[in-house]
Amino acid sequence: MHRLNDRLKEHLRIEDSEEDSLLSFYLQSATNYIRRATGREDDHLIILAAGIFYEFRVTEKSMSLALDALTPLILQAEMCGDDNASESGEAQT
Repeated sequence: MHRLNDRLKEHLRIEDSEEDSLLSFYLQSATNYIRRATGREDDHLIILAAGIFYEFRVTEKSMSLALDALTPLILQAEMCGDDNASESGEAQT
């Protein structure tokens, strides 16, 4: 199970564990997406991206449009440096 699984479930207001494996997959995909975009892991952006993956089970083009909404947040995270990295304050690899 992904380390942010409980936080994503809280974000999505999911109480049961039926979708834990699917959520872990979305979290891993979101982690990879954010790491490629920013060069580090940012928990808040990972949760937002995983939430988009979960909520918008759509075509690749529509998913791309939904993820474009994260661009300002990714740019802000880049400008802020490591201040917004994972809770430990360090990027994880």
